Amino acid sequence: MPRISLFWRTFLMLATLIVASLAATLTIARMLDPAPEQRLAWEIATVLNLTRSALVSADAERRLALLDELARNEGVRILPLEPGDRINSAATGARLRAIEPLLRQLLGEPTQVAGRVNGVDGVWISFGIEGDAYWLVLPRARIERQFGPSWQLLGALALSLSLLGALLLSRVVNRPLAALARALGAISRGERPPALAEDGPTEIAALNRRFNRMTAELATLERDRTLALAGISHDIRSPLARLRMEIELAHLDPTQHEAMTSDIERIDRIVGQFVEYARIGQPTRIETVDVPAVLGTVAAAYRPAVQSGALELGIESGDASQWRGSPTDLTRTLSNLIDNALRYGCSADGVTRVDVRADATSKGIAISVTDEGPGVPPEQLERLMRPFERLDSERGDTGGAGLGLAITDRIARRYGGQLVLALPAEGGLQARLDLPSLPGGAA
Repeated sequence: MPRISLFWRTFLMLATLIVASLAATLTIARMLDPAPEQRLAWEIATVLNLTRSALVSADAERRLALLDELARNEGVRILPLEPGDRINSAATGARLRAIEPLLRQLLGEPTQVAGRVNGVDGVWISFGIEGDAYWLVLPRARIERQFGPSWQLLGALALSLSLLGALLLSRVVNRPLAALARALGAISRGERPPALAEDGPTEIAALNRRFNRMTAELATLERDRTLALAGISHDIRSPLARLRMEIELAHLDPTQHEAMTSDIERIDRIVGQFVEYARIGQPTRIETVDVPAVLGTVAAAYRPAVQSGALELGIESGDASQWRGSPTDLTRTLSNLIDNALRYGCSADGVTRVDVRADATSKGIAISVTDEGPGVPPEQLERLMRPFERLDSERGDTGGAGLGLAITDRIARRYGGQLVLALPAEGGLQARLDLPSLPGGAA
């Protein structure tokens, strides 16, 4: 079942409550208030009965004056019903036809209702006085305003306004949480988010204050760590440089010379990984990167290993031509993945075979690096991307710091991508790196 965001969950809860409340209110209103047709039929029947009673009880000399007064003051006219009257049924309308059977129940048969007689618009109701047939004519506007808008229209309008209000309310309620979620996403990518607003409801304000304080403390910790590692790098690499120089000047046995040089290079490489890992969170310049050119540069860096026969490197750019990001980041990720294959992906014949392929995606590029080495147990794949994790027992002892894949993973997350490790069916290890393009600015 797909997950529903808090915004839509809040909106659906409010919408359900509003719809149920409106339905109950309209149902009760219809039960307590009769239909407008029924109410209008009662009013017309009352007017007609009062008019008929007044005419019947009035003196003959007073009837004309009474009719004139009704027409002038009330807009009610009494006209004789002639057999030759032209009744236009098309002008009667659905609402007048709806009250005709109700008037027949109240006034008896044969009561007629018409909207136009002899070319004159109005509400025409037939009735009898002492055996003579007459028309009671009422202004159509006086009748039409009794209907007003239908309850369906009123309900639809109320429902639309209520749902719009629920949508706005859900937006207001969800906005602080959405801002917090975006800020957390920025932190996960190694960015420092802008400070969250510390006003509004007390609970949200308190949460945002704590988050802002945590963000500031993390930024301070990141700066202190970077400075510390930079100092360590300087303090360690300076003696290493002197040791390397002394080794070159000393008259040592070639075996001892090679072993000591190898140890110094390994220490220098580990220190470099520490510094590189610490600097990932720092801003970098974003530009349009020529992917095939970067792949060519990376291939050239490993040409000595290829010429020595220790490495067989296949690089294919596919349809990936350009990418928005840092060329340094792209070079670093490719180098880390190939170095990881060199250290751990050696085949049984002593040759490391690595295939690199870059493909364009809808968001950026996808890079896969596959080796033909012994692989790792499936349950250990997730561990490989943790900082300082090494599976030397499975893939050989190389003396690394265990930061290569962790650095690549952090770079991928800075761009909103990911690093995924998989075990191909034919053996070895495959690293798939998804790198979305950035619009510009600092990563």
